[in-house]
Amino acid sequence: MRPKPKIILFSNEAGTAQAARGLDVQVETGVKTNSFGTPLVSDMFRQADIMAAGDVLAFVSADIILTQSTLDAARVAMEWKKNFLLVAQRHDVDVRRLLDFDEGWEKQWAAKAIARGKLHSPGAIDLFLYPRGQYEHMPPFAIGRTAYDNWLLWNTVASEIPLIDATGFVTLIHQNHDYAHALKVDVWDGDEARENRKWIKHWTNYYSIAHATWTLGADGQIAPASGWKYRLARPRQLMSHAFRASRRIRTRVRSWRFARRYGV
Repeated sequence: MRPKPKIILFSNEAGTAQAARGLDVQVETGVKTNSFGTPLVSDMFRQADIMAAGDVLAFVSADIILTQSTLDAARVAMEWKKNFLLVAQRHDVDVRRLLDFDEGWEKQWAAKAIARGKLHSPGAIDLFLYPRGQYEHMPPFAIGRTAYDNWLLWNTVASEIPLIDATGFVTLIHQNHDYAHALKVDVWDGDEARENRKWIKHWTNYYSIAHATWTLGADGQIAPASGWKYRLARPRQLMSHAFRASRRIRTRVRSWRFARRYGV
């Protein structure tokens, strides 16, 4: 990638520094945690603001493969506005072999990988590109426990900061995986997930990429978000909330029908 970015790898797992040796990354293991020992996203953002080499930062999940288009998008956004949050939908891809990131790897592998993969829904957000210091007052969200990504998007729009959907410009590759690393943790409905969700305050604040106010298209131009993807964001959110809210009732109805049919 050009220019070469400074990479900071946050992890509290033993052996991370050893595994990252020779990768030209800065490993930081001193991340604040919650009462369960889970690292806090807010502390990673705080430390990154201090250690960053430039004025624009990107918080990226470790299972994401970036391409040159990410840096190109950062340049376009920086020239357009002082403050912004740039996000993009990811392509889910099965990666079953080690990759050689040599010259021309994007043309040789990335395009084929995307063709084999699947564009994920706007609800999954794995890239957050923003100016340094923009989120210095982030609540203490636990990493990997839902809601912090939704909060970032909602807080951005609520603060009247442009939220840019760069899906049409940025190639973001997600390596498919299971959750074997969190078998004993309910990452969606456990205690930590509920603690994270309290900062959302209201279900209407669960923002996704479809709530973007601007788009960065394949032509490199930033324009108002006006397509159906964005117009339907609020109605879809309402339907999703109604579906979740009625889950308990629907479960009881199914159980009653099952019992009546089979006499159990």
